[in-house]
Amino acid sequence: MFRAEPVSKKRGCAMRDNQMKKIGEACFWLGLMIELILVIIDKSAYTNPLESQMFRLTFLLFCTKIAMTRYSAKEWLCILLFGVIMSASYLVNERDEAVRVVALIAACKGMDIRKVMKAVFWVTLAGCVALILLSVTGIYGKISVTADYGRAFEETRYVLGMGHPNALHCMIWMLVVLGVYSYADQLRWYHFAVFMALDFAVYALTDSRTGVMVWAFFVALVFVMWYSKKCRESIGIYIIGAAVVLGCVVFAMVGSHVENTYFTTDSLMHRLDQLLNGRYQSCYAIEAARLENWKLFAAPENTAYFDAGFVRLFYWYGIIPGILYVGMNMYLLYQSYREKDYALFAMLVSFSVYNLMEAHFISVYLLRNYLLVLMGYYWYRPFEKENAYAGYFWQAGKLLGKV
Repeated sequence: MFRAEPVSKKRGCAMRDNQMKKIGEACFWLGLMIELILVIIDKSAYTNPLESQMFRLTFLLFCTKIAMTRYSAKEWLCILLFGVIMSASYLVNERDEAVRVVALIAACKGMDIRKVMKAVFWVTLAGCVALILLSVTGIYGKISVTADYGRAFEETRYVLGMGHPNALHCMIWMLVVLGVYSYADQLRWYHFAVFMALDFAVYALTDSRTGVMVWAFFVALVFVMWYSKKCRESIGIYIIGAAVVLGCVVFAMVGSHVENTYFTTDSLMHRLDQLLNGRYQSCYAIEAARLENWKLFAAPENTAYFDAGFVRLFYWYGIIPGILYVGMNMYLLYQSYREKDYALFAMLVSFSVYNLMEAHFISVYLLRNYLLVLMGYYWYRPFEKENAYAGYFWQAGKLLGKV
């Protein structure tokens, strides 16, 4: 008699938890799909008049997922800490993607990362195929664009509905990256040959030197890590990877600081920048983008677009968010070593190299950067080992007692 009520109560709680989990996961999947669609729309010729409203909707959906998920006290404090920091960033520079990032990462708890990444792959693939078909059939979007692409003469390159040849090369490379990560356990040697051949086939259309080099670098790095167990398990390889990531950040800092104009053509920085089509000269021309003018949180008037990704990171958001992003890369490198996740390792290193020259990942569109989803999978792992009591946000009193 006396035991029936507690058992019944437990069953009721379990049913409630299960229902809340289903609602939360449904909100997460809906938010994820909308964010992916926003990326595809951005790559098209269409201007989305409802973009800001859709950003708010995905933020609310991810927040709903958070509200429907149990977290330990330390996890809640972690969410609160980064939420406060990024909210401060938003209040200063008015870029809402700072807080949206926190919501996305926190909402990933409990999601199957392979299923999520496979969904990202297939939706992105469907979107890219749709843009290509619309352009080649003449329904919507340009097949090619004739312009001066920084080589002092006009040339025609294929864009296949994605606006710019670099965007086309980048998006197809992103599909390869997603495919490699999602289906890493099914890779065979001939897949790498196909990936490399596809890279040069796309290069024949886009003539994107940045795209072809970084894509080839990614494939080669993944192949070495896939083929060699010694490399996968060697801490030295991961240290070199961390050095490359940090080296890219340092190069961006130097590139945004050293005078680089038409009056300094003999400087080393200028000569190096010519290999990058003058990307850092473009940064230096914007005073607020120079290293000495970076602020803890960027000013709201910092809205200019340029290619150098790491410089844009600090210029758009500020030093504190920039450091957090670099720290996220270091943490994921550590996790890639612990898990011997060679696909994640290759993504981190190649994304950083690409960030030197292009700013695809530093964007208002969160799902341009798949590292954010992977951070969502790994951020709570250290707390998970403690087997601490986990509760909902309205159980704050009970949670604080468990700290």
